[in-house]
Amino acid sequence: MRERYLLLGVLTFSLLAIIVAMLVPGRQDHRPEMLPWAITVHEDGTSTAFGLHLGHSTLGDAEQLFQTEVELILFQSPQGRRAAEGYFDGVTLSGLAAKLVVEAALSEAELQGMFERGVRIATMGDGSRKVTLHPDDSARLRATPIASLTYLPRTHLDEALVEKRFGVPERKLNEPGGEVVHWLYPERGLDVAISAGGKEVLQYVSPRDFSRLMAPLLEQQRGVTLGCAQCTPVGGAA
Repeated sequence: MRERYLLLGVLTFSLLAIIVAMLVPGRQDHRPEMLPWAITVHEDGTSTAFGLHLGHSTLGDAEQLFQTEVELILFQSPQGRRAAEGYFDGVTLSGLAAKLVVEAALSEAELQGMFERGVRIATMGDGSRKVTLHPDDSARLRATPIASLTYLPRTHLDEALVEKRFGVPERKLNEPGGEVVHWLYPERGLDVAISAGGKEVLQYVSPRDFSRLMAPLLEQQRGVTLGCAQCTPVGGAA
């Protein structure tokens, strides 16, 4: 009888553990394709990272995949650059905790319309603007393909680990001041920004769109600070 109760207790505990694991948002079982270095490049010049096919998967797909609600926001930098983004404050992908920003592929005209229809505009300390979207635009944004992904790991990635996982970069670019070095992998559509302060930022685009990452970096090389939607080295979230 005692063994029977013990067995029932073990089964009950296991069932509760499974239920809790299913209810925790943003958590997934170990899946190699969800690791930050698991990038698949397709024949059309697009790529897949974190299970999302850039240019094809939508922000709504990301929300379902990560099993957590996305925060949808439109940002305008002090220089006037706009970006509509979905922000995942905390996800755990294949055991690695991180923040993730998903940028929508929208034209300037579409971004302008969303900006004008915004229900609230907040001006930040650096002069950038944060726009709360109209509900109709939020629904539209969820159905929009993804242009880029910005991954901010909670675990520090030093240069040795980056080289081990991603290989030797084709090129390295220093930001003014030398605090941040960008390791560039054009063939994979990847920019790994390594900071002396220990805050790394990984940004993914389709390899055919790699010029989108290079443009602001080259401007910085010419001594022009462009700023960005959420003040990161390459235009993602802080």
